[in-house]
Amino acid sequence: MTTTSMKKNGMVWILSLSLLLAACGFQLRGVEHSINSRYESIRLTTAGKDEQFHATLRQSLKNAGVKLSENADARLEILGTKTEKRTASYSSRAKSAEFELLKTVTFRFRDNGRELISDMPLQARRSYLYRETAAVGKAEEENLLWQEMDLDLAQRILMALQRTVANGGKATVAEYPAETDSPETAAPEPAEATAPVEPAEATAPAAVPQEAAP
Repeated sequence: MTTTSMKKNGMVWILSLSLLLAACGFQLRGVEHSINSRYESIRLTTAGKDEQFHATLRQSLKNAGVKLSENADARLEILGTKTEKRTASYSSRAKSAEFELLKTVTFRFRDNGRELISDMPLQARRSYLYRETAAVGKAEEENLLWQEMDLDLAQRILMALQRTVANGGKATVAEYPAETDSPETAAPEPAEATAPVEPAEATAPAAVPQEAAP
């Protein structure tokens, strides 16, 4: 891959991430419960080579007003990330017709040596239909889904941190769903109630004229 091509791909990724952040409009609400109201700075440590997720998390923290510092007492540790891609359904020709993407991030959070969030795994899940005739477009769609999942997971980590501020203590796994699906898979909203149709009033049958007897 040429240097020009690498720069172009990098710019495309940054632009896509920026659009996702803007589209989501994520913002921690409530000044009294904002992360930086309790933690002046946070030390972020990461394990593994998932640079795309690490960059997304760093940007999300900065957007929430969090200062990252190597000397901070509060420490957010990304213990690892795991990705999986599997076939969700097959076509009539026994070829993959739908793929399912899964990503798991495990993290913990400490402040002054006190563990506020123990090892917590979070998982995001997405799926998309696949067609061989549109392989290039589907590859781009898959990349965007991975970025969307990274943003989703980063937001949920920030929500867990905010929870420690709101509660003044620990956040537990039970307070957060183990995984999230694509917005398209959310349960439909209940239909609006409609007034029952009143039955029509019964009408007497019309009299049938009798023929006179001869």
